[in-house]
Amino acid sequence: MLKVIDIPEKLWQSCAELSKKSTVLESELFNTSNDHWILAYGPVAQRNQYQALLYSAHTEYNVSLLPIHKLDLCGEIPWPGKVICHFHWLHDNTKCAKTEDDANKAVVYWEKLIRRIKDNGHKIVWTVHNVMPHETVWIEQDKKIHQLVADAADSVHIMASDSVKQTSHYYSLNEKKTFLVPHPSYEGAQPDTISRDQARNQLGITSDDFVFLCFGAVMEYKGYDRLMKSYEFVRKRAKIKTRLIIAGLPTDGRLVGEIKYWASEKSDVILDMTPVPHDKLQVYFRSADLAVCPYYRTMNSGAAMMAITFNVPVLGPNSGGFQDLEQRGFGITFDNHAEDSLAKQMLLYTDKKNISLNVFTESKRSISPSYVSRLFFDNINKMVI
Repeated sequence: MLKVIDIPEKLWQSCAELSKKSTVLESELFNTSNDHWILAYGPVAQRNQYQALLYSAHTEYNVSLLPIHKLDLCGEIPWPGKVICHFHWLHDNTKCAKTEDDANKAVVYWEKLIRRIKDNGHKIVWTVHNVMPHETVWIEQDKKIHQLVADAADSVHIMASDSVKQTSHYYSLNEKKTFLVPHPSYEGAQPDTISRDQARNQLGITSDDFVFLCFGAVMEYKGYDRLMKSYEFVRKRAKIKTRLIIAGLPTDGRLVGEIKYWASEKSDVILDMTPVPHDKLQVYFRSADLAVCPYYRTMNSGAAMMAITFNVPVLGPNSGGFQDLEQRGFGITFDNHAEDSLAKQMLLYTDKKNISLNVFTESKRSISPSYVSRLFFDNINKMVI
């Protein structure tokens, strides 16, 4: 387990420990063909396993990892060799801003941090997770920060093929600096020990029920209002009994209340709006026939990749990573601009004869963590090192 670095003392201690490793010493002293370099990344995702999966092949590339949660420490890394600062989400400062002045200071923070990193001779890579931060308040400041990082980055990692187009309304990405490596599945990272029947028995679901699952943090942009409306449409028209499971972190208290009120008299709806522990994920995903992602806006979806990990096909909007998943045979999409498209696709899928999916065959190898991690480091070596 890597130590998360949030104070200067931990940064210096981690670098001192790295300098004593034999593989690092040999690479630095003898300039071996497999040169050592440091990947300092942040902010660190505390619950999401995405970063651990993306970097899982790092030892094969003689890369040392520095998980840095306090990002300004990226400008103080005491290492004489090669360093890449890999940024993920950029909104920590604007998220905490109470006033416009605070938000403007967040922009200055990034200007100074980028300057320090460049002055140290270190490189910058950025992974574009979202077009803009979810529930952003300071839109203009967030746009400026994203453009600053996009311009300063030596390379930009995108996970959806239409990322450049999607972000163009807010900031510009230089296509020559981008490389496409998909979001990995969560293969091997989640407990997966129970069968479909065992999972359904735990939830009181029969083998004949058709089960929709909507998993993830409960937030307004994810389209829970149209999920509820669409499920009302489906449950009245489906030829078989349907069930809906909504599970995930209760981020938006008001929305959680609306969902609970809507579901209160529906015995076919199961709610678990809590921080779902890892060992319980398998119960929901093994029970499901279709994972529904009714999002209004999206670029990449960890919930969709979790579904694919458990061999559950995905229904999501016809944009971003969902288009790529449909092309790979992992699911289907709905028209994000047609009011009834989600409901019609949900109903259509309850009769599996209507849908032909090439799900979970050879395509799944292309999103396995080991394959994705190697692809990521190959691109870094080619474009940055």
